[in-house]
Amino acid sequence: HPVSATAQTRPDFSGIWIASATDITLLLLPGEEISFTPYGADRYKKLDQANSPSYKCLPYGPTRGLQSTNPFQIIQNDGLFAIITEHIDYRLIYTDGRRHPEDILDYPEWMGHSTARWEGDTLIVDTIGMRPETWLDRGGLMHSEQLHLIERFDRTGMNEITWTVTVEDPVFFTHPWKYSLKLARLDFPRLIPAR
Repeated sequence: HPVSATAQTRPDFSGIWIASATDITLLLLPGEEISFTPYGADRYKKLDQANSPSYKCLPYGPTRGLQSTNPFQIIQNDGLFAIITEHIDYRLIYTDGRRHPEDILDYPEWMGHSTARWEGDTLIVDTIGMRPETWLDRGGLMHSEQLHLIERFDRTGMNEITWTVTVEDPVFFTHPWKYSLKLARLDFPRLIPAR
């Protein structure tokens, strides 16, 4: 697989991928559990799928966007890791050493603000500042504006990325929890945006 000429030691994640998953509670790593705060448990108990952001044509958010039934494209260069979905959402992950904006929690974004660093061949992404209208998955796990995500992208094969996510949100969950999912490369020439 081609590697960037200016970053030959880094794996190239560029391509079109898919990772359809409805319910991330089925993807928890061994020993992990989701423990709701009283507020989080009440919100989850009162979940109405009719309120899904997708039914309102809203952006999916960073985790749900990768777990959609739609493929997504990763475009990578030395300072940026961009994810574009067929749902016409896009996510920018900055790998150029910048920090999160100091006012990001005052102006949250649909995909949040993501910075990343390399740990060997693993891209580690730190995301904050997500709008609380998005869901974590299609199953209806919600979050607050205090959501903090740590994602690990590992190329575990020519056509596979292992994506591991740590979810932290003290409003909805009593402690952080992790899940993992395989992203599969698709042999598609291009994305076909929703019409």
